[in-house]
Amino acid sequence: MTIHPHISHRDRHQIVRDLFAPKAGLYWLDFTTSAIIGWFSFILALNVSSTSTWLIAILVSILALYRAVLFTHELVHVHREHLRVFRVFWNLCCGIPLLVPSFLYDGVHQEHHFRSNYGKSSDGEYLPFGSPPRLRIFIYLVSHLLLPPLIFLRFGLLSPLSWFSGRTRVMVWERLSSLSIDHNYRRPIPKSIPSSWIVQESLCSLYAWSLVILIYLQIVPLQILLQLYLVSVAILMLNAVRTLAAHRYSSNGEVMSFEEQLADSVNIISGGFVTPLIAPVGLRYHALHHLCPTIP
Repeated sequence: MTIHPHISHRDRHQIVRDLFAPKAGLYWLDFTTSAIIGWFSFILALNVSSTSTWLIAILVSILALYRAVLFTHELVHVHREHLRVFRVFWNLCCGIPLLVPSFLYDGVHQEHHFRSNYGKSSDGEYLPFGSPPRLRIFIYLVSHLLLPPLIFLRFGLLSPLSWFSGRTRVMVWERLSSLSIDHNYRRPIPKSIPSSWIVQESLCSLYAWSLVILIYLQIVPLQILLQLYLVSVAILMLNAVRTLAAHRYSSNGEVMSFEEQLADSVNIISGGFVTPLIAPVGLRYHALHHLCPTIP
């Protein structure tokens, strides 16, 4: 992506200032439709005997819930005074059931947009995939097979333990509380953790334990847990592929100018109908997003 050299960053924002306000009705309609289709298809897949029908239902569920999950990216960039009820609704319908509450992304993603931090070792959303060894990409993709059970353990076991152990709390917060692609990333511990984040974490723990107990008591079939794993892995894999295409990853940790950061970011404008499925909710315009991050 290229930018006009004679237009300042402030002037560019002024040109598109009318686009910054989020359209709440569109958010509600898009997300609610995606969530309903996703969970309806998920339930349908649990109750069909035909393999072909199950495949169709699970594919629709994965794509719809994937789109619903990626609204967390919108929540990060929308001011906290906007869409407050929608934020709660998203967590209840998507973030908590899939154990990806919004606090895991809040703050972490903003660091990726800091011009002084982009592409550096402190940027949790950046790895030098553009440089050898290429095996790094394979390891990155395969690691997503382990993430759902690790996330389940994080909320089901480590969260409750961390409430009684300060050392465990530090470890959980620094190493297991961010949706980042760099597994060595350590999230800074805020002086005061927002109460909404604690509520989200507590509800995730309650949900994880409730699921285990209901399955143990045979009230809920084990098939639900297995299907949740399958859907979660598929969503993570789709997002991993999208992430690999979002940047050229040419930085090896050095400071990059804003123009270099834009050149390192990619708009995906080809691919036909597949592109908005893999990069939904406007994420195919990733270079434009780095130019004006707060455009919904």
